[in-house]
Amino acid sequence: MRKQKHRSAQNAATGRGRWWKGACLAIVLVTVGQSAYWLTNTAKAQEKEASAVTSVVLGQSMKNEAEVATRKADELKNRPIGMREFRAVVEVEDPSTLKAGDEVDVALVTLGGDHGHVEKILKKVRVQSVEVPRGEKPEPEKVVAAEEEAAAEHVAPELYPTRVVTLQVTSGQLEKARVADAQGILRLSPYVDHANVGMLESIASNFVANLFQPLLLFFFMGFAIPLLHVPFEFPKALYQSLTIYLLVAIGWHGGELMAALAPSELAVAGGLAVVGFVVNGVIGIAATWMLRTFTPMRRIDAVTVGSYYGSDSAGTFVTCLGILATLGMLHDSYMPVMLAVMEIPGCLVGLFLISRLRRQGMDISGNMPDEAGYSGPAGDDSWSDGAGTGEADPYAHDDSKKLAPKSVGAAAAHSGGILSPKILHEVFLNPGLFMLFGGLVVGFISGRQALIDPHVVEGPNNFFVMMFKGALCLFLLEMGITACRRLQDLKSAGFGFIVFGLLAPNLFAFIGICALHAYSMALGHHFETGTYALMAVLCGAASYIAVPAVQRIAIPEASPTLPLAASLGLTFTWNVTLGIPIYIEMAKFVIDTFPVPVS
Repeated sequence: MRKQKHRSAQNAATGRGRWWKGACLAIVLVTVGQSAYWLTNTAKAQEKEASAVTSVVLGQSMKNEAEVATRKADELKNRPIGMREFRAVVEVEDPSTLKAGDEVDVALVTLGGDHGHVEKILKKVRVQSVEVPRGEKPEPEKVVAAEEEAAAEHVAPELYPTRVVTLQVTSGQLEKARVADAQGILRLSPYVDHANVGMLESIASNFVANLFQPLLLFFFMGFAIPLLHVPFEFPKALYQSLTIYLLVAIGWHGGELMAALAPSELAVAGGLAVVGFVVNGVIGIAATWMLRTFTPMRRIDAVTVGSYYGSDSAGTFVTCLGILATLGMLHDSYMPVMLAVMEIPGCLVGLFLISRLRRQGMDISGNMPDEAGYSGPAGDDSWSDGAGTGEADPYAHDDSKKLAPKSVGAAAAHSGGILSPKILHEVFLNPGLFMLFGGLVVGFISGRQALIDPHVVEGPNNFFVMMFKGALCLFLLEMGITACRRLQDLKSAGFGFIVFGLLAPNLFAFIGICALHAYSMALGHHFETGTYALMAVLCGAASYIAVPAVQRIAIPEASPTLPLAASLGLTFTWNVTLGIPIYIEMAKFVIDTFPVPVS
């Protein structure tokens, strides 16, 4: 009887389990079906929008869309790839002089207290059309009176006459203008070209301007903590939270902007991803050769450090994003994809070169036959299989285990090369890449929804876009602490290693700029100046998250101290202080010297 009851209970539990699994499967299928249906409809809507040559219209609706579409069809033939239109009611300092074809700066005016706050958000934007708002008439008497009163008090007037203005913008500019228009009032002023200064003067000006930005001040604040022996430890949980937030925010914003790209621009982004992958692979090999030639390092350490430089740095990338936003410089929306793609080559180059060294007889401590301390080739039985992945924190200063080949991944790499499932999983699905790619996918899907209902992205934008700089300041505080501590590890590195850590990033950044410009000239496609700067930091920076994780698994014989000392103590510090301004000037020089032909 008991058995029968027990069997009945089991059957009931099994039935409930099957019912629950069936319900979950049905929900998943319905959700996937709805998503596919929605994506198809939004794709058709966007395709229809592109074919009709209609643009995003904000601030004021157009009355005759058919007539506007016909006019735009004629203008599209002479418009560069990637240009959009932004139409809104804006303030104009001097409406009598504003006309179609002029280049203007765009500022955001927000009211607070007795006076408004004015912040320039876009530079050198071309005006397509200017109209007087419907139902309003120009009132020059009131405008003149306001300007005279402001001149008497030596302040700029807070209220200017309004006009309905259509601007030609890129997708990045469109997003920035859209967000700003929701925050306050936009004001136009004539663009003034300050480019007629020497390169050295421009670098000095940018350096002084960047030196006192909040981002770098927080970095210097953190850098001073170890120097002054301040008893402060940055909370590890907070650092991890900031890293997750910044990676997801970069992915979200990039995916949201990519949702508005035309298929031709997505093709350009795909080609650029291939270029970036190849360039960083070449840089990883070149860095290894330079270290082998100009420093007395062991071959395994040269390969490891070279692989760090064949990858990129998320910290340098987000710092460059903050500086570009401060300077009002734009970049193409798909650059976060480049951050993810260009992190992989260094890992693959390092694993490939290390596998060659192992086949050439490297011993269990990482020494080669012609190096001091060589103890004979390591056999398969010399590798331990039960030690796990070692220390999880890439910033730990424990050097006692640096020569102990104790990980399962090391044995797998020794026998199976770079095709070990554990190694491939760490390369392509490490937490940083997953958060970045996840943010891209979510941002892209949400951006497609926002093409129909802009309110979908309002809340996430307030979190991921508005709070980005504040979170970056705290992140750079921790980076300053870590960079200063890593400088102590350079005492035994040698002068040549220090010179490499400071000068090699400039060479690699220039290679990246030249590769991007060659790709630009081959396509006849103009990239934003900020895109050049981001490409430079992706090529000139060194990894300190992804590659150390792979090294812990696959290359435990190598020193964990030297590569992090170079990437954080030297290269990161150089890039966020002097490097980024220099790369911007390099980009301007290349763009001006070798102009891209219009296709």
